[in-house]
Amino acid sequence: MSPLVERLVALSFSRADPATANTAIEAARLARSEYQEAVSYEVALPALAPDEFLMTKALPKLVYFLDCRGTKPPSSGAVFVSLFCAEGLFFIEAGPLVQLITEARGLTLYEVVRRYGQDGAGDPALLGP
Repeated sequence: MSPLVERLVALSFSRADPATANTAIEAARLARSEYQEAVSYEVALPALAPDEFLMTKALPKLVYFLDCRGTKPPSSGAVFVSLFCAEGLFFIEAGPLVQLITEARGLTLYEVVRRYGQDGAGDPALLGP
């Protein structure tokens, strides 16, 4: 497990066996539905280069999803991430997860929302041929 994935797993509020994913996700969703209906955002980590995947693929999509719901990290709204990895299924609040991955990229929360939010322009173009 990479250091970034270890830090994410440390943030988890619950864990489950992936074989029971549907039941476990529904239980986590219901347990977090005190004030509004909780939403699970599923992320399946690849075996190779999980950190790169989190920083370049998962982060932009999750930030866009949260922004479209009107949620600005570090707030999670009612969204949690169901993170599937080789070690199991982990449930993590979306806001802290975004914050941790953002820091790993060396960016600020403001910058990731500016880049990947619903009005974002994406990553800056690279210079060169």
